[in-house]
Amino acid sequence: MRTISDNFTLPKTVFVILIFVVTSALVFYIFNQLGFNAIFNAFKQANIFLLFPAFLLLLVSFSLRTGRWNLLISSFRLSPSIKLFPILCSGIFINTIIPLRVGEFVRSYWLAQSKQTSFSKALTSVIIERFVDSVALVVITAFSIIFIFGDLQNIIQSWFFSVGIIILFIAFFILIRKPWFVNFCIKMLQTIFKPAKQIQKKAIEGMSDLTKDIEDLITDRRNTPLALLIAFPIWILEASKVYILSIAVGYPLPLGAALFIGATTYLLGASIVNPAGLSQLLFMIGLFAFLFPSALVICSVIAILDWFVSFSWLLLTGAPSSLYYFYRI
Repeated sequence: MRTISDNFTLPKTVFVILIFVVTSALVFYIFNQLGFNAIFNAFKQANIFLLFPAFLLLLVSFSLRTGRWNLLISSFRLSPSIKLFPILCSGIFINTIIPLRVGEFVRSYWLAQSKQTSFSKALTSVIIERFVDSVALVVITAFSIIFIFGDLQNIIQSWFFSVGIIILFIAFFILIRKPWFVNFCIKMLQTIFKPAKQIQKKAIEGMSDLTKDIEDLITDRRNTPLALLIAFPIWILEASKVYILSIAVGYPLPLGAALFIGATTYLLGASIVNPAGLSQLLFMIGLFAFLFPSALVICSVIAILDWFVSFSWLLLTGAPSSLYYFYRI
């Protein structure tokens, strides 16, 4: 009989399988409605040579991410390391195929192990990384809305949206200092998150130090602002990938629309319940359906290519090997 000491409890396994079944059925339904033959024909007409610039954008983007992560951990007086690159790719790969953002905890655990530091400090660096990413994506999304629509009403709405997201993040960093909120996080962690045993143990042990570590890093007047500045070129590069892929399929999008679709997909499409790769694919198709309903088939090909390029990049970096080590923890 399975027990809580196992890597995943039986209900959790059933839940994950159910999510995969439901989302797979949804993907099949969407592509069946669009027409598999039409999608295949659009694929055949794509210029595959333009996929290489998309891979180059990812190389630069991931290099910047690695440099930024080194910058954040240096606030804890940890020396920079090139080992962060494979750890980063592995964590993102796990997020791509497994629900509940498990990859963030996995790469925090591996960072703590490789640097001989506390799990709390490693997890803090990832939390701040996600925070500055979200702020940058909100700003990019807001400005891209201005380029798409241009009228005053939508500009005001986009800024209200931006301010609302930022207020939510400020509220989180106020709450994380309260003991009752930390205890609530621990209970939620124990209830909905059942990663490998050692990661779960480290996460629960580190929650008591997490508040102080977050305060120390968020108030760092040098490294955290620099990390925020670096987030902008990272996500502009990632969103520009959508623009290049639209050229590859012979349907060049307006640059503002490509930035909006890319940035909004990465901001809101990283679902906690579904695997990030799948939810981002579905979310991007939904945005295309809203903005370009008359060209939905070819735009869906752009979304599929975006997923394919990102997933292939992670395969090329050797990230899948991380799954083997993850299940051995």
